[in-house]
Amino acid sequence: MKDVISVIVPVYNVAPYLPECMDSILSQDYEKLDVILIDDGSTDASGSLCDDYARRDSRVRAIHQENGGAAAAKNAGLRAAEGEYLCFADSDDYLEPGAYAYMVALLKQYDADIVRCAFRSVFRTRKEPHLTQQARCVLEGKAFLTQFPGDWTCALLWNKLYKRELFEGIFFEEGHKIDDEYFTYQGVMNAARVVCDPKIVYNYRQRASSVMQSPAAKAQIAIDRIDSVAKRRQTVLRRFPELRREFDLSFVDALTYLPDCPDNTEQSIRLIKRYARDYFLERGNTFPPRYLLKRLVLMYVTGTEKLLRKGRESETGVEIGDYFS
Repeated sequence: MKDVISVIVPVYNVAPYLPECMDSILSQDYEKLDVILIDDGSTDASGSLCDDYARRDSRVRAIHQENGGAAAAKNAGLRAAEGEYLCFADSDDYLEPGAYAYMVALLKQYDADIVRCAFRSVFRTRKEPHLTQQARCVLEGKAFLTQFPGDWTCALLWNKLYKRELFEGIFFEEGHKIDDEYFTYQGVMNAARVVCDPKIVYNYRQRASSVMQSPAAKAQIAIDRIDSVAKRRQTVLRRFPELRREFDLSFVDALTYLPDCPDNTEQSIRLIKRYARDYFLERGNTFPPRYLLKRLVLMYVTGTEKLLRKGRESETGVEIGDYFS
C-alpha cells in the first residue's frame, strides 16, 4: 500500500501502558497507518484492549496468538504488514507528536531507505535524550553498517522508519531474549541511503521488569550477547568482505569485555572462550593489535570462576524506584 506505514506493536501483559502507546500512534498527523497489534498470549486485559482499538479504528488490526516471545510476535506482524513503509513500537513506549510525518518527509526528501532519529529514555523522575547532539547526515547503507560495532543505538528498531522491501524474506530469529541485534542490520545491508536526524521521535520507557530478570533469563541474555555479535559479523562479511577489519576487531573487542558482564554463567564464559579459540583457527581473520591481543589472551587464560567473580563484583546497584513497574 503506497505511502502507508505498517506499525508493528508486539503486546504482552502491558495493559497499564498500552493506551498511551496506541493513543500516541493513532493521534499522529500522518494518517496513512496500518497498525498491527500482536497479542502474544497476554494474561491481563491487553488482549481485550487490542480488540477495542481494532473495533474503534479501521487502521488497527489485532492478532492473537499463543505466547511465543517477542520475536514470534514481531514475525507475525511482518507477515501481516502491507504498507510501503515499516515501523516498530514497543507497547509500553510512546511516540512524539508528528513523528511519522517528519520521518516520511525525510525519507522522501533524501530518497532514502531508512530514517534514524533520536529518542529519550523515560524514567519515573527523569528523561535521558539519546542521539540529539548529532547533526543531520545522509550515509550510504554500508557506511551506516560500519557504525554498528561501536554504537548500540544502531540496532534499535523503534527509532527508525524503513522501506518495508528492505526486509523482504527477513524475519526475527526466535528463541532469544534479545531480538533487535539479530535483525536490524540485515535490513540495513539492503539499504542504499540512511538519513540520521537529531529530532526526538520516540520515548523508551524504563521498566523494572526489564531490569529484574530471572536468573535463567539473564543467563540466556549473556549467551545472546556474544551469539548475536558473532552472527552479525559472519553475515556482514559474507555480503561485504571489504568490511572484515572493522567487524573482526569489534568482535575481538567484544570477546574481551563481555566476560565482565555480571549475568554471565559458566556456559556463556565457555562460549566466549570457544569463539576466541576459533577466531585464531580460522584463516584470513584480522590479527588484532597488541593491546587487544593482550586483553584477549588474558581473558582466555583466566579461570572461569575468576571471570564470573570479577563480573559479579563489577555489578552496580539498580535504583528500582526510578523505574516503572
